[in-house]
Amino acid sequence: MTEPSAHPTKPSIRRCAVYTRVSVDDRKGPSQENFRSTDAQFMACHELITSQLGNGWRASDRLYEDRGESGSHLKRPGLQKLLEDVRHGLIDVVVVHRFDRLTRHVGDLQTLLTLFEQHGVAVASVTEFINSDTQYGRLTLNLLTSFAQFERELIGERIRDKRAATRRQELWHGSAAPLGYVLVRQRLVMDPREASQVRLIFSGFVSQRSVTALLQDLTDRGIKTKRWHTKTGKARGGRPFDRNALYTLLNNRIYIGEFFYDNAWHKADHDPVVSPELWAQVHALMKSRARRTGVSSTPSDEHAFALKGLIVGADGRAMTPWLSSAYKGRRYAYYIPQREIASGAGKSGLPRLAANKIHAAVWDHLRTCLRDPEPWFKGLPSALTEHPTFSIPLIAERLRRLEAVIGWLFPMYKTRLLRQLIEKVTVTSR
Repeated sequence: MTEPSAHPTKPSIRRCAVYTRVSVDDRKGPSQENFRSTDAQFMACHELITSQLGNGWRASDRLYEDRGESGSHLKRPGLQKLLEDVRHGLIDVVVVHRFDRLTRHVGDLQTLLTLFEQHGVAVASVTEFINSDTQYGRLTLNLLTSFAQFERELIGERIRDKRAATRRQELWHGSAAPLGYVLVRQRLVMDPREASQVRLIFSGFVSQRSVTALLQDLTDRGIKTKRWHTKTGKARGGRPFDRNALYTLLNNRIYIGEFFYDNAWHKADHDPVVSPELWAQVHALMKSRARRTGVSSTPSDEHAFALKGLIVGADGRAMTPWLSSAYKGRRYAYYIPQREIASGAGKSGLPRLAANKIHAAVWDHLRTCLRDPEPWFKGLPSALTEHPTFSIPLIAERLRRLEAVIGWLFPMYKTRLLRQLIEKVTVTSR
């Protein structure tokens, strides 16, 4: 008969990551120095981990936190950092205060559970005693998330119904009235000084026939967007007009005495700021100056703008893909700074970049790095580089082989490869 071991098997270490989330950033406002909701979640999760020390649970020293982020989507910085570490094999258990901190959407829950299962990661909750390792645990988790999604959609529907009812009564529902009006008992009342500015903008659009010249004229006159204050007293608006603000104002039918409800514009009781004739003149001019009626300025071919969303200016704002008007039967692709579009040419100090030239420059740099990839390895986490299966010479050789075949790839595969390897391209004036 085999005698029992005098030394029981020590449980394997399970690395635990705590994730916390609040929908409203509780660092803002007068309670900034007080104990916060995320702090309470974090402490409760750590108490759960401490209670499981005998089962090998150990808390990670990394912080995964989202403040002011809704649970209706997965594009949250803290959650994305957590998922990245899951993919790198750095986490064994994800600990949350409640499962709806992860997501309030059933489809997103399935996405997360599938990813966790692929990487052998369990999920634990402080308040719901559910083990996602079991079938019953996953079923219960799905039910809880379904109820959370139902609650969120029900609240959203009630808010939409309330807004629609408010609009039918021609009561303003929002933070601030449009330029030209003030709010009196939730109704729009014309402000003579601001109304004259609005009429000046409409008439100036007709007389000057140049958006750039009109914007400069408004700047010279000191005419700015509507300035208002939040309930907490913070100032908003009061900025110089740009193209977006200008076209938003010119397309607002509030100014001809209409109100929007039940998905349509209706005649309202408030006083119009501009006459129907001036409105018609402005919109006839806008229609005649339409760049290409019914034709998008961005192509459906994604390869023409392989760096879309990845290329930014020195101010951190994404550069916008743009197709020129047809010239001798050809259209040319560019990346344009957003400030150029909003405020006029030359305002950003950055060049208009020909897409084919910037693509070629990025590919040249990327292929140089693939031929000599060793510097890339310096930024990798030690948990990855110290893994027994990680081999720098082997990976470097495979990257060099990849560089050798890039020229033979179809455009579709080259675009996909480029977007996988490039995180961001920053353009400066130098």
